[in-house]
Amino acid sequence: MSQFVETGEILVASEAWPVLQKSGLIDFDAFMDFPGGRRIVHKRGRSVFRFEIGDQAFYLKRNFIHPVELWKKLSRGKLPPRGALEEWESILAVGRAGIPTVTPVAFGERTFLGMERVSFTVTEELYDTRPLDEIVRERFQKSAHFPEKRSLIAKMATLARRLHGAGMNHQDFYLNHFFLGKDNELYLLDLQRVQRRSRVPRRYQIKDLGQLNYSVQYYGGFTRTDRMRFLLAYLDRKKLSREEKRLALRIIAKTARIARHDVKLTARRRKRGELPPAT
Repeated sequence: MSQFVETGEILVASEAWPVLQKSGLIDFDAFMDFPGGRRIVHKRGRSVFRFEIGDQAFYLKRNFIHPVELWKKLSRGKLPPRGALEEWESILAVGRAGIPTVTPVAFGERTFLGMERVSFTVTEELYDTRPLDEIVRERFQKSAHFPEKRSLIAKMATLARRLHGAGMNHQDFYLNHFFLGKDNELYLLDLQRVQRRSRVPRRYQIKDLGQLNYSVQYYGGFTRTDRMRFLLAYLDRKKLSREEKRLALRIIAKTARIARHDVKLTARRRKRGELPPAT
């Protein structure tokens, strides 16, 4: 686990601090105003840029209070989440649980009345890795590759069981948030919505598993037998009990709801300009 130094309003991994300083990233404003890099994500209230320093690559996520998102939360009697802080703490917690993930590099936030006003996180790129959605499309849609697929299913099940066993649920548990390294290590990314408790409530367990089930159905290449093999490995069972069969049915029902919601969400994001028009 990295050691961190606090300097002014920011927290930085000690081994990365000299590297960041060379590019002028020395305080909160420098990170928020940094003009370099290539924008790879643009969402309401959040942007992500990839930039390089020497032979290292980093991802800079910047968060801003968006009036629409602020109103949505306040109208429900809730405060907006402190996105950068929660993501930073989740990265550390997932790492402590023994789940491979990104390397945390820097964090900073400014608040107002207990609410995050602006914030950022920096993580280092995962080198020599690929997202699972790409791998599935390339290898499994047209060819079975049984040994490789079974090994991957076992890794996904182990990761999911370890995450939930540590009292955490992801909330965006889709294939594109799993990355596979050349060393066959499986990594979990995009942790900004991870929830942490002493025990994961059943409905959030079902939400994660439903999202993953929807994702493998969406990209194809995984049969019903494959999905059952995953569930048995996740539960560490050779056969499902009556209660576990009910869990499987609830996961299937959640998968169907996610599919319907995804159609509506995609349309809204295209309308906001976050996605290109449909072709």
